[in-house]
Amino acid sequence: MPTINDIAKKCGVSKSTVSRVLNGHPYVSEQKRQKILSAIEESGFTPNSLAVQFRKRKTSAIGILTPQVDHPYFAALVQSLSNACTAKGWKTVIFQTFGDKKRELDVFAKLKQRELDAIIATSSALEAPLLARCLENGPILICNEKYEIDTTVCSLDEESAAYKLTMHMLQTGKKRLLFCLDHTSPSQEARYKGFLNALAARNLKEGGKRIEGMVSIEDGIRLGTDLFHDKQLLIDGIFAGSDFVAAGILHAAKQHQIAVPENCAVTGFDNHPISQITDPPLTTYDNEIEAMARKTAEQLDMQLSGNINVPKLFQWQGYLVPRHST
Repeated sequence: MPTINDIAKKCGVSKSTVSRVLNGHPYVSEQKRQKILSAIEESGFTPNSLAVQFRKRKTSAIGILTPQVDHPYFAALVQSLSNACTAKGWKTVIFQTFGDKKRELDVFAKLKQRELDAIIATSSALEAPLLARCLENGPILICNEKYEIDTTVCSLDEESAAYKLTMHMLQTGKKRLLFCLDHTSPSQEARYKGFLNALAARNLKEGGKRIEGMVSIEDGIRLGTDLFHDKQLLIDGIFAGSDFVAAGILHAAKQHQIAVPENCAVTGFDNHPISQITDPPLTTYDNEIEAMARKTAEQLDMQLSGNINVPKLFQWQGYLVPRHST
């Protein structure tokens, strides 16, 4: 009796590709799918019925993968994704990985074992080739980061957003800018590229500095204290990268009697409610989290219903929210 390996060899594809056709998973070209189905019919191959039943088991559970749930941005994104999935009739399970690759791979293994129907990854510590291989385990959609892999991705156009926010500061007369980011990732690097492009557009190629590891209000306070303690400012504008880091910087500026935005402009990112109650209210950028979450849930629902098999990139432009810190 022919086996799945025989079918794969006959069609010149991997065993996992044959398995995905048997399971009705998307992301197999129609040409390959028809070739495999024809080989199955010609050979009389019959999958083990118990195995098929196991493979087709539905849990109605969607895993949401996030590096940390106490990060203000990811907390808001996970909440929006959970709400959007619930509206589609799915229950969600939150997995916090802390950026650990092993933890992340353990979650993807749950997809392979059919403990989950699909996974939405808000961020990944895995290199793109390894993340792409995880797609063989089952449906994985991305919401937030723009990874170059063969799946549906919903994300903000980070480069364009950072360009607009940086240009806004430059248009107020600021020239010596500092760029803050929390960690290295595709979205953060795209954001930094937009920052540099804005400087270059104003012929200020040497006008921007970069600092990493800025995540919390406390990080912002420490950075602001370092920058403002002697009042001899080497910078006149800060792209804080998050509203919480920016709030910490504004607190430090007030403690050291640095006028914002006169002496130093400060911008946040994400348009969190905290940006409305800082002193002064914070210029920031709205990244349309809820719209991204709804589109991700919509695409996931279509995929699990068997109505879509073409990976797509959906990008949002977001919009500038000018206030009194610039």
